[in-house]
Amino acid sequence: MMRSKAVSFLKGRLLAPLLLLLCAIILRGITFGNPMLEPDEQFYLFAGGRLLQGDLPYVDVWDRKPLGIFLIYSFFHLFGTWRILAYQIGALLSLWGTALIVRNIASRIAPMSGAFMAALLYEIWPNLAGGEGGQSPIFYNGLVTAAIWLIVSRLTYIKESISACRYVGVAVMLLFGLAMQIKYTSIFEGLYAGILLLFFSWQKRKNLYETSMNSLLWISCAILPTVIILFFYWINGYASDWIFANFVSIFERGKPNSHEELLLIKKILLIVLPILFLWPLRRILNIRFAQAQRPIITLLNGWTCFALAGVALFGTWFPHYALPLFPPLVIQTAPLWYAPIGRISIVLVAAIGTFYGQLTLWKHHKHKGNKKAFTQIEQAIISNGGGCFFIYNGPIMLYDALPYCKLSKYQFPSLFYFKSEEHATGMNPENELRRILAQKPQHIITQNPADESENPIIRKELIQTLQKNYSESYAWIRDKRSIVVYTKKNLLPPRSK
Repeated sequence: MMRSKAVSFLKGRLLAPLLLLLCAIILRGITFGNPMLEPDEQFYLFAGGRLLQGDLPYVDVWDRKPLGIFLIYSFFHLFGTWRILAYQIGALLSLWGTALIVRNIASRIAPMSGAFMAALLYEIWPNLAGGEGGQSPIFYNGLVTAAIWLIVSRLTYIKESISACRYVGVAVMLLFGLAMQIKYTSIFEGLYAGILLLFFSWQKRKNLYETSMNSLLWISCAILPTVIILFFYWINGYASDWIFANFVSIFERGKPNSHEELLLIKKILLIVLPILFLWPLRRILNIRFAQAQRPIITLLNGWTCFALAGVALFGTWFPHYALPLFPPLVIQTAPLWYAPIGRISIVLVAAIGTFYGQLTLWKHHKHKGNKKAFTQIEQAIISNGGGCFFIYNGPIMLYDALPYCKLSKYQFPSLFYFKSEEHATGMNPENELRRILAQKPQHIITQNPADESENPIIRKELIQTLQKNYSESYAWIRDKRSIVVYTKKNLLPPRSK
């Protein structure tokens, strides 16, 4: 009898979560231990490590991301030599945790099998958009989805009790406040949740004073984490550095040229369209919902629209900007399980997504970089005397893997070479490059040929110095562009000059 109950519990409560965990591990297996995943997460780990050494983001290590993402990666950095695997396992667990919340929300509007498939789609789709590692939405999607789950799971109480609405609103806005300290674009979904809560607050009593007080309380909760961090920077005399990096610089950044922007929009659309198409398919298949499900459907539709609006406004820089769309969109697919054609459609989309996701990971492994390539680049620097090196365009993880020699507070390579960053960082890239080169780093890492989005003036300045004082000591050759290590000529043996 006891065994029967244990088996029943495993099937009812643990089997689906364990299957989702297993699927997440399989889907991401090729990435584990690779130090050359997306440049952003390489930089987060480096900056997290510098934070532990007392360096302040925006002051000693410049970036425009909120402090929260660096705090997360500083925790992973505590694992020492295992830190790369630690952040990738942390990202895996965050993906899995978000998938479980997705399943919970989806089960309110769909059968459990449909909810499971929605969760599985959430684990599949990030691989298509550069989210196979620890991009910031992989971490904050869980907070956003948990906030929406709080509203959905307590919708009846929120509508019936003003106090329940108030207390749920506090929890929801605190979650969004934390999410914004991982990436500020979560403000769009937070704005939607706030409007929704204000609507419920007003609808119950139509009391302007009470609704205003709730609004003030919720806004305070949403901005509390940001205010605490601003206060820390202010008392240390760095408030202006923080404000510029977090809020001003993003509006100073230039736009990609129209050709690049069109290509990025096309790429994002190709990634998103398969799951976006499943949303209106519900209406085509005439799937009907119970009376109790309709308010939830309306709520989820609003969330999806706000998420789409956020990506439309800020999401044309890189494919991973589409990652926040995946939780609301995959939840919208779950009700298709009510119809035979819907079930076939979900399974087909999941199969296609899995295939192209794994194909994308293999391409990244081969052409973007892998552990073997990283080790070879690292050894090329060590075997030729080590010392200070400057990454103009290359794997940022080198700053974290090798003894750090600070040449500039602008360590993220694209701050120099992206034409769009020319007036957005508070420094003149040409002058800063000259200042770095004047310190005569022993090695310079770049990629050849030049990137289409590069600033040609900066590139020309670099090449002149490389031709005069440096020789190629190692090149990791790929199909289109190679990562090249240049070493000062006097450090190379005569046969290598």
